[in-house]
Order: sequence, then C-alpha cells, then structure tokens
Amino acid sequence: MIRRQIEKRILLITVVIIGAACAAGCLGPGRVYRDVAESRAEAYDNWLSQRGAEKAEQVRIQGKLSLEDALKLALVNNKSIRSALEDKGAAKGQMVEAIGQALPQANVNLGYTRLDKRSINVGGVPVNLGPLDRYSADLTISQPLFRGGAVSAGIRAAQVFIALTDESVRGVTQQVIFDVATAYYDVLLAQQLVDVQKDGVEASKRALDEVQKKKAAGVATQFDILRAQVELSNFKAAEIQERNQVNRDKTVLLKLMGVSQESDITLSDELTYIQMKPVFEEAVRVAYENRPDIFQAELQVRLQREALNEAYSHYFPSADAFFSETWAHPDPHSIALVRWGNKSSGGVTVNWTLFDGFQREGNVMVQAATLRKNKIQIIDAEERALQEIQAAILSIQDAEEFLQSQSVNLDTAKEAQRLAEVGYQKGVRTQVEVYDAQAATTQARANYYQALYGHTTARLALQKAMGIIGPRPGEQAGPAKVPVPAWIEEFMVPQTPAPAPGQPNEAPQAQPSPKPAAVPEAKPEAKPETLAGVKPVPEP
Repeated sequence: MIRRQIEKRILLITVVIIGAACAAGCLGPGRVYRDVAESRAEAYDNWLSQRGAEKAEQVRIQGKLSLEDALKLALVNNKSIRSALEDKGAAKGQMVEAIGQALPQANVNLGYTRLDKRSINVGGVPVNLGPLDRYSADLTISQPLFRGGAVSAGIRAAQVFIALTDESVRGVTQQVIFDVATAYYDVLLAQQLVDVQKDGVEASKRALDEVQKKKAAGVATQFDILRAQVELSNFKAAEIQERNQVNRDKTVLLKLMGVSQESDITLSDELTYIQMKPVFEEAVRVAYENRPDIFQAELQVRLQREALNEAYSHYFPSADAFFSETWAHPDPHSIALVRWGNKSSGGVTVNWTLFDGFQREGNVMVQAATLRKNKIQIIDAEERALQEIQAAILSIQDAEEFLQSQSVNLDTAKEAQRLAEVGYQKGVRTQVEVYDAQAATTQARANYYQALYGHTTARLALQKAMGIIGPRPGEQAGPAKVPVPAWIEEFMVPQTPAPAPGQPNEAPQAQPSPKPAAVPEAKPEAKPETLAGVKPVPEP
C-alpha cells in the first residue's frame, strides 16, 4: 500500500516536471515572435478601422507658418519630447521608492491549516493536536535602523536621477528644436530653388520665341528650334524635381511638428543673413556651462558614486526594530484552548554578513570600474563639444566667404547672360552661348541661396554645439518660451544686410545693432523686423 502511494507521487512529480518543460518550450523565442506578429497584425487592423478617427484627432494646420509657430507646435506635439517627459514620472517614482527604504514596513499574513488527524502517538502515548481547522492572522511592523549608508545613498541617487532625467528631456528638446529649424530652412531653400528654375523656364520660353521669330525670318533652322525646346524641357524637369523636394521637405517638417501630413502650409519667413564673429574660447565656456550631454555625463558620475556607496554599505551590519501581533484559533499560547487568542512580540534584529563568497568585493569592483568609465565619458563629451564648436565656426567662416563671392559672381553671370542675349539678337553670338550663359546664371543663383542657407545652418549648428538652442539648465521648455534659432547674442556684430548681387566684396558702413527686444523670447530671425534691422536677402 505504501509502495503504491510512493509510485503515484513519483509519477505525479514526473508529470509536473514534463509539463513545466513543455510550458518553457511553448514560451520560447518562436512563440514570442508569433505573439508579436499577431499583435502587429491586430494593430494594423485597428489602424484601418480607426484611420478616420486618428486623422480627426491629429492637429491639422493651414495657411502661413512662421518658424516661431513651427517651434511652438513641435514643443507641444512632437512625439520624442512627449516620450521623454514620461521619464520624469519614472524619476519621481524612483525618489518615492528610495524614501520608502527609510520608512516602516507593515505586513499582514493570513493562514489556514487543515490537519488530517486530531492526535498522534508518541511512544505509545496519544498526544492531542487540537482542532482539525486552524486559523491565524499576523501583523508585523519593522523599522530600518541602520543600513550602512545604503538608504541615504539611495535617496541621494534618486535626487541625482531626477536632475539627470531633466537634462535628458532638455537634450531631446534642443535636438527637436534643431531638427525643426533645419527642416524649416530646408523648405525655404527648396522654395528658392524652385523660383530659380521657374525663372529659367521663363527665360527658355523667351529664347524659344526668339528662335521661332528668327526661323520665320529665315535666319534660324529647325535644329535651333529643337535645341531651344530641349532647353525648355530641361528647365521644366528641374523645376518639377525642385517642387518634389519642397514636398518631401515639408513632410519632414510636418512630422517633426507632430501635425497631420494633410496640413496645407506656406512658409512665411525667409532666409536671412546675420553677420557673426564667433570666439572659440567663449563658445567653449558657454558649452561647458550649458550643453545637456556634458551635464548628463557629470550627473552620471554623481549617480555612480552613490551606487559605489551602496555597494560599500554591504560590508556593514543592518539593524531593524520590529513588532509582531498574532491572532490565532486555537489560542496561540495553548492549542488546548479552542478559541481565538493573541500574542505579541517585539525587539531588534541585527544581521551582519561576515562572508558571502566575495560577492561584495565583486560588486564593488564593478561599480568602481563603471565610475571610472563615466569619468572618461565626461572627457569624451567635452572633446565632442570642442570638435562640434570648431566645425561650426569653420562652417560659418566658409559660408561667409562663399556668400560674398557668390554675390559678385551672380551679378557677373546675369550681365554675361544679358550680353549674350543682346549679341544673339544682333547676330554676333550663337544660340549655344546664350544657353551657356543662362545655365551659368541659374547655377550662380542656386549657389547664392545655397551659401545663404549654409551660413544660416552653420549658425544654427554653433548654437546647438554651445547648448543654447533651447532651454538652459534648470529651465523648462514650452510654447510660451520659444528660442530664436541661429541667433547667438554673444557673437553678434554691427549688422548689415546680406551682400546684394553686384556689390563689392567689402561691407558698407555698419551701424550698431541694438539688442533684440526679448532674447531668447524674441521672434525667430525669419521675421527681420524683430532682429534689430536685419533685412531679408534681396531677390537677386
């Protein structure tokens, strides 16, 4: 009889082990991927069914859009910023958890036991075990008294983590501002290039009309007409490509702003020229005091120091005060009393691990190595700032020279085109020379706007490299406080308009430029009247 019961128990244990193994196999990677695939398919079906509702929920804008408004929309709707803000809630939760380590802990345990017999034989003497049904309820309260510094280290670490999360949000915000401003400038450049190609189309139409007149007069051939038609077709193709580029750049801008792709916008700002003389040492000083990645690296070191302190705390004993109250049936003092009774106890417990197989030593080694690694990352962040600042300053200088050269080159190209057209009308220039001059003018105009765009984005890159493109340390970003992209007050010089085509390569007498009304809360640079007399670039 006993042997049969043992065999049944062995069989039951075997079945349980096999079932657990099968369950583990069913939850392997293959099953996980199938579950994810089913979830994605369900998400797609939900998207199809709710597509109209999602479109209605998305912000849809229409009409003129300034850079300032684009930044406001991004600060409210951008998904990267909204996702980063959720980390702040996690940081606050970690602080609550850390403080909880120093507070009392209360636990309640409820129990029920059913005995199979009331008595047992001990040496031939029956011993009464009391009632078959037993109930109990325990309340235990404990208060940590000493943890070797682990509790205080945890609280300090949570405080540092909150600051680290704020800097992470600030970094994401600055990156979004940089991306939105860059996308806005991309659209502006693409629109200018569309206008350049559109003017090329108009010039090609005039050239085709002139050739047709000459053909009617007998001084041009059918080949000349075909050549003019091909030239017109080429400019139309280039215009179509630039229009497509405008549409692509707009989709990027709309995505960064977090608004519907069905929005119909017209950019109201223009690319402007702002003279700037950056100083490398001053830029580095500002970067060291403002860059989010440098702040994050510094805070990571502080956070890791607390982790090392927590690791050292395991070398010390831990002490807790406790109090326990038990209610039980039968009475906890005597099982012979078949009634509810209670008992209480209290005291202090001290636990001191003398040897744990070198686990504490290993943990300290890990935390110390991580601390050294984080210190190296501070140096890396500082060196990255130096490189980005130097690259941005060089880009500003190159763009300045390029812009000056192209302002003269464009005027030269336009004059050459005029002479070629006049010469062709008088019969001293060929049609090919006219086309070459027209192509040179188109390229010169494109280069001019590329130079203006390059100067603007270089200023923007320097602003980001210095860590001042968005909120400063300790500040909160929001639509009520929008920064001025590509505006660095420390490096502004007396302002003059961008060199207009045909001007000599020397700046006219500049007048001191007053400080903007409210920097950084001022209007974006795309609204020239808010930037102390800086005028838009004149149309070439």
